[in-house]
Amino acid sequence: MANSALMLFAVVLCGSFVMAQPKAGQTELGKTESDIRDQIVGTWKLVSSEQIMKDGTIQRDSRFGAHGKGYLMYQRDGHMCAYLTNPDLPKWADAAHPTKEEKVVAADGMFAYCGRYEIDVKLKQIIHLPEVATDPAYVGSRQIRPYTFHDGRLIFSDVEKDDPTAARWRIVWEKAR
Repeated sequence: MANSALMLFAVVLCGSFVMAQPKAGQTELGKTESDIRDQIVGTWKLVSSEQIMKDGTIQRDSRFGAHGKGYLMYQRDGHMCAYLTNPDLPKWADAAHPTKEEKVVAADGMFAYCGRYEIDVKLKQIIHLPEVATDPAYVGSRQIRPYTFHDGRLIFSDVEKDDPTAARWRIVWEKAR
């Protein structure tokens, strides 16, 4: 009788283990690429773009100022577009004929690119593949965006590689309403 009970317990335990295993194409949380695509498709508004410094402080991305604005758009067909800007830049004295200096200041305060995207569910990455960009070096590159979702927000964050004083970068988006 004890052996039968032990055998039944083993079968139930193994069955529970098998049932808990993700299916092909799913992560341990059960999300498929299609699930993630359903979650990201649409228009997102910028909440913040910042760096977490090695001392633990947080600094806003200086290119976009204290009130940075932006949009990130994903289409179901695999296309995307991102635009970030500093809305606090001075207005042009003559909108029809801006000076070279005004154009340079405006260009320094904005960043945009569009192209295709891929989703790597296992690595929790959205990879942007720019086909056009304000920075020519982005065209043809792979812009890897490790992602998480928290409280309805899409958060990109990774180790900072370009600034030795910063530990991480983070860009937070929320669905546009």
